[in-house]
Amino acid sequence: QWNIIGKIGPIVYEKNSYELRQGEYIADVKAQIIKLEYAAEPKYPTTIKSPSEKYRVEIDFIIHNEFRNNVLSALCNKFDKNALLLVDYIEHGALLHKHISERCKDKKVYFIRGEVAVEDRDKVRGIMEMEDNVIVVAISKVFSTGINIKNLHYIIFGSGGKAKIKTIQSIGRGLRLHKDKTKLIIFDIGDDLYYGRQHLAGRISHYEKENIEYGAQTIREQTS
Repeated sequence: QWNIIGKIGPIVYEKNSYELRQGEYIADVKAQIIKLEYAAEPKYPTTIKSPSEKYRVEIDFIIHNEFRNNVLSALCNKFDKNALLLVDYIEHGALLHKHISERCKDKKVYFIRGEVAVEDRDKVRGIMEMEDNVIVVAISKVFSTGINIKNLHYIIFGSGGKAKIKTIQSIGRGLRLHKDKTKLIIFDIGDDLYYGRQHLAGRISHYEKENIEYGAQTIREQTS
């Protein structure tokens, strides 16, 4: 930044995301929060000694929860345009890739993680630009920055979290204008769990600060 300022002078004015959207320099965006209410909460062992251990138990719960995975697969199956599903852990991404591939037979489903070669990532990005009905499950650290996909209509936050930079940068993956896109839709999966509630509140505050319109609905797990 200082190198640029030294060459062309000081910053006169900064346009934020909202102003760029208003000026139609980037796509408009809306967030749809899907709050999941579970029939049972994770079983936290009494031997847990730190918040990080409790958080790990909650993460394991959502990764392997069949109700949650079914909701995500059903959501992806409704799309007729391209979607990016962001997760934080390889195990989670692998399970969702398998789950969605089995239930979304008419879609191309890819899984992008750190060990996937840059050339292969570019091939997937190229497929997304040329085709519709593509679902990409990706590790958020790999795909949250440096990747811009014009023909991307939906982004799903599949792992929660509340970090502002990661949330805003992830949204930025789909803000490039495209002839068939009037608005980027964010599907924010909020878990009605101890950490899930806190993290969802954090993400909502980011939407409000960025003037991103959002709605919410609740899906409850049914018990037999």
